[in-house]
Amino acid sequence: MIYKICTEFPNQMPLSVEGPRLSLYMPTHRIKIDRRHDEIVFKNLIKKAKTSLEQKYSHKEIAPLISNLEIMENDRSLWNYAQDGLALFATLEEIVIYRLEKEMPSIVVVASSFHTKPMIEYYQGIENYTVLQLEADSFAIYEGNYYDIVPIALEADAKTTLEEILGYQSTQKHVVQGSYGGISSSSFHGHGDKTDDIDIDRAKFFKHVDRFVSENISSKAKLPLVLLANKDFHYDFKKISTNSYLIEESLEGSIDDAKEGLKIINDQRFDLVINQAIDKYHNLIERKLSSNQIDIILKALLDARVDTLFVEKDKIIPGKIHRTTQRIVIGELNNPNIDDVLDDMAQEALNTGAKVFILDKEKMPTNLGVAAIFRY
Repeated sequence: MIYKICTEFPNQMPLSVEGPRLSLYMPTHRIKIDRRHDEIVFKNLIKKAKTSLEQKYSHKEIAPLISNLEIMENDRSLWNYAQDGLALFATLEEIVIYRLEKEMPSIVVVASSFHTKPMIEYYQGIENYTVLQLEADSFAIYEGNYYDIVPIALEADAKTTLEEILGYQSTQKHVVQGSYGGISSSSFHGHGDKTDDIDIDRAKFFKHVDRFVSENISSKAKLPLVLLANKDFHYDFKKISTNSYLIEESLEGSIDDAKEGLKIINDQRFDLVINQAIDKYHNLIERKLSSNQIDIILKALLDARVDTLFVEKDKIIPGKIHRTTQRIVIGELNNPNIDDVLDDMAQEALNTGAKVFILDKEKMPTNLGVAAIFRY
């Protein structure tokens, strides 16, 4: 295979080498009938990339890359497993592909750096969760995020049902055989009616589940824990739980229902993070610990002083960063040396450990396309 499929951004991006960086985004389709259309879109984007590359590089230099990309146009293994979007990053030596569960715009950029704003936006709000599916007499554990939920395999001897866990400790099994008036009978002692026994057993079961998940899953994964259960169980389980990773938001229904529910929880939690960051930005302006002036932000970025960077999603400033002078050099986007300055600033922020948020214009804390909170 002339390319590799990746899932971790930015850890699996092509290594830094001399030469151009090619970034390509496009929508794709899961339905077979639409795949020929995807191949045509890809082919046209490659033609644009070739035209841009030929402005600076000789045919001999780029021939191997273009040849590999053209082979990919008819690669069944690439298009047969398409999802909703595709991102491709290539150097003269390496090609990596991300299959994305979100439609992407048709874009190809050839520059001295990769164009990554769409990828940052795609991954920025994704939080991973542990999902505890709790029934009245059994449980299962999953790991999931905005796009997928998969079961977590437990040890073969793990007990996951009430009967396995309580066995003969079950209150309902504490039946005393006695003789009353010469008649042998079975009866419950000291526990009221059968409903009380069920409640006692369920409480024991829930405590075991909570302890098991805390010790074997949460303490290792350290992910937010979402309870998926009958609504009647939400209060009872949370009342006895000591798991510090269990979050307030809960779900009900099947595991398929949980996929949509997890998206809602994820969006709500991410919106809260964004709103808190924007409030912090506004509160720090008077102390000059935040700014929307691009030249000030650029210098802070290059000095590794940016804590949080906000970038407008659709705004593009064609140019490049001149690191020596800490200034922006404006250029044309079709130049193979030029990318979007805001994209380069986002990458610089990631490289220095800053938080980066790619936001719609309406959500931005400023109308100038970029804003930042400084570390000091």
